[in-house]
Amino acid sequence: MFTWNYRLVNNKRDNGGEDWYCLQEVVYNKAGQPTGHAAPCLGSEDMESMQDVWQMVQDAFALPPLQDEDFVKYEREEDDDD
Repeated sequence: MFTWNYRLVNNKRDNGGEDWYCLQEVVYNKAGQPTGHAAPCLGSEDMESMQDVWQMVQDAFALPPLQDEDFVKYEREEDDDD
């Protein structure tokens, strides 16, 4: 099982080594370590849950940006099929 949230990620690797901050969906392993990120989907099925999405985006700005070195290599965990 994995968890995810929105986070700001400094994508230096994608910007020739220069700072480039992006809002991303970040996936975490069981230990809470970030293992990957992707462009966010900022949509929802209704306006009420869209407010939840917006709150999650605001929460991302309260946390420090993740750097490339913060991400650990993904290793399949025993209950990944759940």
